[in-house]
Amino acid sequence: MRTGPPTVVLATTNGKGMGHLSRQLALALASLGGMDPVIFSLSSAVTVVNQYGMRAEWAPGSQRKQVPRRHWDAYLAERITTLITETNASAFVFDGVYPYDGVLRALRRMPDVPFIWSRRAMWQKGVGARALRYRRLFAAVLEPGDLASAGDVGRTVYLQDARRVGPITLVGQVPQLSREQAIEQLELDPDRPRLLLTLGSSKRSDLYSAYQRTVEQFTAAGWQVVVTSSPLRGRAASAAGPKQISVFPLVRYLKAFDAAVSASGYNAVHELLYSAVPTLLVPNADAVTDDQRTRARIVGNSGLALAADPDRPREFDAVLARLLDARVRDRLSASCRDLDPPTGATEAARTVIGLAAVGVPSGERMEAASLHAQRFARRTIGRVLPPAIANQLGRPPRLARPGDLRGPLPVSPVLAPGLQGVPHITRDQLLVTDALTPGLFDGRFVEHLLPGASDDYVRARAEIAGRYYRLGAPSSVETESVEAIRTKSDERDWSTLGWPAG
Repeated sequence: MRTGPPTVVLATTNGKGMGHLSRQLALALASLGGMDPVIFSLSSAVTVVNQYGMRAEWAPGSQRKQVPRRHWDAYLAERITTLITETNASAFVFDGVYPYDGVLRALRRMPDVPFIWSRRAMWQKGVGARALRYRRLFAAVLEPGDLASAGDVGRTVYLQDARRVGPITLVGQVPQLSREQAIEQLELDPDRPRLLLTLGSSKRSDLYSAYQRTVEQFTAAGWQVVVTSSPLRGRAASAAGPKQISVFPLVRYLKAFDAAVSASGYNAVHELLYSAVPTLLVPNADAVTDDQRTRARIVGNSGLALAADPDRPREFDAVLARLLDARVRDRLSASCRDLDPPTGATEAARTVIGLAAVGVPSGERMEAASLHAQRFARRTIGRVLPPAIANQLGRPPRLARPGDLRGPLPVSPVLAPGLQGVPHITRDQLLVTDALTPGLFDGRFVEHLLPGASDDYVRARAEIAGRYYRLGAPSSVETESVEAIRTKSDERDWSTLGWPAG
């Protein structure tokens, strides 16, 4: 019999930023011990949960090509169901725009576990029809609130399927440092006003031009400009340019800044405005689903922030000049301080804990079964129809034939539980570890296991790996860097638990 709070798996997509992971972390922290959270993420940034003492497991996204794309959803479904079984989870929460087929397969295989879709609103007009088709498969849909919801023109605004909560943000969940502490820890100049510049990563020339003009104007005015990342991939800031920082969660340090110029993504907007930082919002048109233009416009019209399109240089320069005006910054901060505190994370946590306690009503299981049958029919038709007709039905033809699920190239497993660093391995090696070290998942094949997992789980994961990888002969001598940074935190020999080893 279960004792203590229910275990809930909080899953995130990979995405391009920290948004999905931040919202799930906020939900976990807001539960105040009412749940035992386990983070399951496709993002290599999942290592940030270490600082909160939470259990976490990473899985490779489809774009990494670690598992053949045509079999990736089957692999993901096995990873999810095996993790739920290992943790005896009472609920599974997926935060993402599109519920992967692998998530839906896992949902079908575990009918007694409530699967919950945390689905942010403010979608661009006309997008997302295919994703929303599967909303009724979930036991519940959570919709985080948005300060710009009055201008929402996306498909979700017309639906009545979601349990709407307030904005979900780390503000209020993570203690913020005082102004002096934040300045000291970020090693900033205490004698100058400081601008936070965070336009994200984009190849658009207008965004980089906006970045340059912001740096020039604020530097000329005597400000220290601090950037969280380069707005143009592959272009690094020079030593003489703005100071670069890499911290998480950023909300912890926001009191260090006197103003911000930021992309108008969900997390950035709500963290900055609920922290009362005077902000200029710059929409990034590269966002596929998120309607950043509308969010920037609505919030700008409400008096909570300034807004300007980067593709209108004169307008952008004029708004930058307004942000440099102390009177304007004071008005923006005052308006933000009048906002009611964000309650979405607490409301969402209560909803998830409640669903974990009651399970899935039988009516919802029947509805899910019906929709799965419809979905299977569409996929079957898509296999036999010509591509043009199948695409019109919303389901591209499946070209793969049943058979070997494994990739074409063999990989040699390197068993390394308890790593305390980032090892060097070659592309024909598969690192098998339970470590959560920053940088571990960058540029290498990794099978990551939940820290402290049972022997049965280690065996089950070895069986899954055997189905999706061509596990070649193990390395006769492990990479020296792997051996050098291994600890004795796990004395088990994983080679006796189904994993091949030399």
